[in-house]
Amino acid sequence: MNTITTTLKELEEKNKITILFACEAGSRAFGYENENSDRDIRFIYKHDLDWYLTVFSQTDVLEVNSGKVEFHGWDIQKALFLIGKSNPSILEWFISPTIYKETEEVKMLRELSTDCFSVKPLLFHYIKMGITNLKAQEERSDQKGMLYALKSILFGRWILENESLPRLTLPQLLQDSSVHDHIKMQGKTLFRRETLSKPENLIGNLEEELNQLEKKARLLKERRVMDQNRIDCVFRSIVRR
Repeated sequence: MNTITTTLKELEEKNKITILFACEAGSRAFGYENENSDRDIRFIYKHDLDWYLTVFSQTDVLEVNSGKVEFHGWDIQKALFLIGKSNPSILEWFISPTIYKETEEVKMLRELSTDCFSVKPLLFHYIKMGITNLKAQEERSDQKGMLYALKSILFGRWILENESLPRLTLPQLLQDSSVHDHIKMQGKTLFRRETLSKPENLIGNLEEELNQLEKKARLLKERRVMDQNRIDCVFRSIVRR
């Protein structure tokens, strides 16, 4: 953790920014990493007020790779726009169990992300990701396609039932889920990174789960509209501090 916090401070000094929020993301945040998994650090930052007062577009993303640790950050303006769109990536950041930095302004971002949470587009995002990963599995030598598809299903089920993202690891989600027993059994094998004897059986069950989720998603009518005035107010409040 010391190395990560040191790098975050170096990013602030080098780029003349203030990091508002930083967390662990990816496999290590959701409990399905192995000993070779990289570290994915995600963060939200802001510049001084004058930086935003320009007619020209500027870079709103910062990326740094340090060995097996990847740092990827979004400017507050980009982050707020994506929160308003109920973007799954940034919503997953907020449920990370490992937070490296969080300033008082982030409370406004968390409240906004809850109020902007939109079930239908999020559900379709995870369904699409699940289908894409299962198709990609055909060309993979490992089992990650099935693992990522399983994550999509578990997240999709939780969103449909709870209208929120789960604050649980994937193994915990799988254990508490009502998915088919065969998926539970082989899912546990995936989390242990052991080789499945008959992966085609799991693929078939995952495809059926995704089909059922899609049918339910198509019946949903809810889609929240972005409250632009509120988002602008939060943006101004943060960059003026």
